[in-house]
Amino acid sequence: MKLEIVLDGIILTFFSLALLVSIGIIIIILIYLRPFTSNVSILLTCNTYLSLSLTSISMFIIYIYNLYGDLNSFVSVKDTWCQLRAYFVNVCFCSLYYSFVLQSTFRLFRIVFYHIKLLQSYRCFTSAIILQWFLSVILILSNLLNDDYQHLPRVYRCWISYENTRGFLIAASIIYVWPLATIFFIYTYIIRHIQQTNQMQQKRQKTIERDLLVLKRTTVFVLVVTGICLPAVCILFIWMVSGKLIPMAYHIQGLSISIGVLTASICFAFITPQIQEIFNKKEQCGRSSMVIRTYQHSNALSSQEQAEESV
Repeated sequence: MKLEIVLDGIILTFFSLALLVSIGIIIIILIYLRPFTSNVSILLTCNTYLSLSLTSISMFIIYIYNLYGDLNSFVSVKDTWCQLRAYFVNVCFCSLYYSFVLQSTFRLFRIVFYHIKLLQSYRCFTSAIILQWFLSVILILSNLLNDDYQHLPRVYRCWISYENTRGFLIAASIIYVWPLATIFFIYTYIIRHIQQTNQMQQKRQKTIERDLLVLKRTTVFVLVVTGICLPAVCILFIWMVSGKLIPMAYHIQGLSISIGVLTASICFAFITPQIQEIFNKKEQCGRSSMVIRTYQHSNALSSQEQAEESV
């Protein structure tokens, strides 16, 4: 039980850090990148960090119940909102991965369908974000209606049990498999399109290279974040083969998810060009200020030495 409490504390810490980083990035965007309403790329970045923030908050609440149950094993934490909390967590995760799909779709429109300005407009992607959240709510509803979110006494929360293979695979397909397949298809399609295009407009060459680089980083980044959650798949495979659930399976799953969310909140900023430019400018300003202070200090010392010599 002591190890479970320690794991609960680590998981809560990771989700807290992920929330702080996500909110911090949103604040930086609002301060340094206004007006972001005219920039589709920044709009999509804010949407991703909003999904990360809500995911961190919902998982933090889930593991507060988990920690409370581990500290007070004789107390039941089951209530009428138990299933809805688990459902909302999956909605947030679904929206997070679908926000990555929107990022990739935006690059697709800029590179392949660049002549159709409507597909790159702010209004188009505002509607797409609304559709993203709507689909997340509707698609995950199947797990809720099928009563897949069951109270698990060992972890003091509602969750999809590993024993419920059908519910687990449905949720995994909706949240992870479909978005990953879509992103991979978009990336492959763009690469083939570029290879088949013999003559490109010179003025669009830099834009294409930049968008392709961002898309490549996004694809690798999503694969890495998803790969961090592989322990959950391994646990399911072990259960299907042996019929036995390994000790603290749900704590291991929670730890891998918390690492993935924290990694996403930190690393996504480094693959977003506009945020990178903010950090680079601040670093350059810091260096310039240091050079100016050093120059002023040296001038002051020189003046003082000249005054002493004249005396």
